[in-house]
Amino acid sequence: MTATETTLDPLVKRIFLGFGFSALGSGLTMPFLYVYLSEVRGIPTATVGLLFAFMGLLGFLSAPVAGSLIDRFGPRPVMMAGLFVEALSVYSIGHVSTVPQAFAVATVMTVAQVGIWPASTAMLTRLIPESQRQRVYGIQFMLLNAGLGVGGVISALIIDTRSVESFQRLYLLDGLSYAGYIVVLLTLPAATGALVRTEETDASLEQPSWRLVLRDTVLLRVIGLSILAVTFGYAQFEAGFAAYTVDVADIPARALGLAYAANTGAIVVGQMITLRLIGGRRRSSLLALCTAIWAVSWVVIVASDAVDGWVAIAAIVLGLGLFGVGETLWAPIAPAIVNDLAREDMRGRYNALSGMTWTVATIIGPAFAGLLIGHGHGHIWAVTVIVGMLAASALFWRLRAHLTDAQDGLGLESPAETSPTPVA
Repeated sequence: MTATETTLDPLVKRIFLGFGFSALGSGLTMPFLYVYLSEVRGIPTATVGLLFAFMGLLGFLSAPVAGSLIDRFGPRPVMMAGLFVEALSVYSIGHVSTVPQAFAVATVMTVAQVGIWPASTAMLTRLIPESQRQRVYGIQFMLLNAGLGVGGVISALIIDTRSVESFQRLYLLDGLSYAGYIVVLLTLPAATGALVRTEETDASLEQPSWRLVLRDTVLLRVIGLSILAVTFGYAQFEAGFAAYTVDVADIPARALGLAYAANTGAIVVGQMITLRLIGGRRRSSLLALCTAIWAVSWVVIVASDAVDGWVAIAAIVLGLGLFGVGETLWAPIAPAIVNDLAREDMRGRYNALSGMTWTVATIIGPAFAGLLIGHGHGHIWAVTVIVGMLAASALFWRLRAHLTDAQDGLGLESPAETSPTPVA
């Protein structure tokens, strides 16, 4: 790997610093929102589930607006506004005591956060040449998982389900982490990541619109395959995986922490290794490999029901570790394909639509897992997620027929031939 490849723009490094703050804050609270609302605040479990579904639906409906705002005003203003509102709303979670308050705060928080990830992706994309996109997306994902892991360890030392104040301190720290990200963004030049008018974005082109985005059949194919993969992959993490291992395989709930730790460790340790191996290889083939690895990981996890004791625990630890290996392929490649398809002045819309992949999948996936496992059909769930992953692998392999060689990642081993996208 050449010096050209390994040297990142100082502004990108600064953005990573801010992103690290927010990832750490998310790690403090993300695993405990359900516990806090149901066990600490006494909100009925069914109502909390309804609240989560409401947040998913609201995020889905808000994403198109966020994408349009990013393209209209640029990623930096959208990020700063979203982070400011989210910092306040996250802090407010620690002080909700009724169902209407919980829904009100969740509404504000969901609307605030829906544009942050697509805006940050658009900003990073405009600061780096095409040859570095996969690497930067991979580092971003690694930082996210490192922050979540460290935050989870810290929060485990702070929280006490008998103490509302312990959770209030947790949500205060989370809010301050977003404030740290805002401070970093304030140190960036005002036009960082803003669109510069070029031949590609002059007035002769059709004006940016969602109609143009939805006419991109290749993009829609990528989004459809991504929904399939995430529905039977990521979306099964909290609901399907936990329900199957505890209720079907009879593994102690405390052992799940070891499996999640293995997953995070595989990502943090393996991401930089993976980034060195994927340069210049077909992205469609790598996504097919990723989803095939996920299929194998589910096979290993499902096998925990056939054994007992530490062997069963080892199976789920190994399974989620393997899943993490697949994630190190998915994280840099999936957004790179979307951003190589995007027209420069519609990058916000393209990334917002890509983000909606997660919203749709995380609504369908847990509902599907709960329906099957909750009604005693755990093994049907197991077969379905494995077959779903294998189907996604086969379809990603065929995706190469719909991508140009550049969109499929060929030629990225020569970054010197690729100039950075113009930015203000």
